[in-house]
Amino acid sequence: AAALRRAAGSRGAGGQGGGQGPGLEPSLLRFLVCPLSKRPLRYDESANELVNEELGIAYPVIDGIPNMIPEAARRTQKQAEAVKET
Repeated sequence: AAALRRAAGSRGAGGQGGGQGPGLEPSLLRFLVCPLSKRPLRYDESANELVNEELGIAYPVIDGIPNMIPEAARRTQKQAEAVKET
């Protein structure tokens, strides 16, 4: 967690992220996996979130720090469509 804070701080206030502060430091992505599936995540820069395509969920990145608590994840369109089909 300390490494995430340091990386977020090094980006400054001019980062990207749809009003949620700086985006994710790209070098961190290789270390981050979904806490539920333990699979790699895709960073969606436009939404500033980490996406698990397999489960159809996305974790928000706030001030450069991923919030990877499962309860904080939102369902993506793919997951919402799968729920409607059942």
